[in-house]
Amino acid sequence: MKSAKAMLVLEDGTVFEGAPFAGSGRTVGETVFYTGVVGYQEVLTDPSYAGTLVVLTYPIIGSYGVNGEDNETADVHVAGVVIREYSRHISNFRATGKLEDFLVERAVVGIQGVDTRAVAIHLREHGEMKGMIVSGGGDPRKLAEELKETPPAWQADLVKELGMPEVPPAQGAAKHRLLALSIGMKRSWLEQLARLGCAVEMVPAAAEVKDILRSGAKGIVLAGGPGDPHVPEYAASAVKALLGRTPILGVGLGHQLLALSLGCGVTRMKTGHHGVNYPVRRTQDGVLEITTQAHSFVVDEKSVPGGVTVTHVNVNDRTIEGIRSEKFPALSVQFSPCPDEMGNPNRVFAEFVGSLY
Repeated sequence: MKSAKAMLVLEDGTVFEGAPFAGSGRTVGETVFYTGVVGYQEVLTDPSYAGTLVVLTYPIIGSYGVNGEDNETADVHVAGVVIREYSRHISNFRATGKLEDFLVERAVVGIQGVDTRAVAIHLREHGEMKGMIVSGGGDPRKLAEELKETPPAWQADLVKELGMPEVPPAQGAAKHRLLALSIGMKRSWLEQLARLGCAVEMVPAAAEVKDILRSGAKGIVLAGGPGDPHVPEYAASAVKALLGRTPILGVGLGHQLLALSLGCGVTRMKTGHHGVNYPVRRTQDGVLEITTQAHSFVVDEKSVPGGVTVTHVNVNDRTIEGIRSEKFPALSVQFSPCPDEMGNPNRVFAEFVGSLY
């Protein structure tokens, strides 16, 4: 029988009480908040959220259930889930199951009954920090001290722990052959590349450069991924060795890895971007794009060297959202390139593929 009580304990000693949700027990991760009204299934299965306790700030979660089509990968990657109110009644013709059952089957620990917007305000004021979800009783002060001694989730190499997703075949006859480094690629991105006629080969993040070049692919995609980009040093080293030898497109963690390989610095944000409707402006023509984002690290504006052009800027906080090398065929964006309402591939993918031929 589940305990009637649960706690979210933050590293600074702040405690939010609630009740167990989904799996019970104890889990630790970096506490971040997601501000989207919808999208919880995509968030939970997005590799970019590995090692995190995700606070879903919309007050009612679960009302449209889950289905077999919206998973970004086969696994749930979050370390834990924090919600305010769970809807046991679902209303959605696409639903094939309930969110809580989906999480219980995957042993994901959660907490409900929490004022999630209060958690978001606390993190905005004090910064993202380690957190612990605990079912049952316990001394909050001792739990906070224990949490302080626990290594941050992002010190671990989360990339190596990711599996490689199933790659959909190119639509129609394959026109382009790409290679994707497995650092957290999402299904929705692979589907966009398939729609552009790309046959994509996935390779491990630690693949040897000589093997990557031997593949004969026309370009390389570094997309997605969790954690601190400084940890998987082998990936950044591989990207640096590939510069000038093959065209490169980076997305998310791939953007940060490309930035490091080009001599930029990457720093942790006080509060990351985790949600939808982030406005990003293209510096070339001033066009505004509304984007989905999931990251807590950012390219340091002061560190951008000569030969690297900033292509996209976040309108809210002026952080760098895209870069391009002037010396090598390499570019990247921090945000998620989402398809349009008709399902057409995002301009980022379309222009990169078009530039290869």
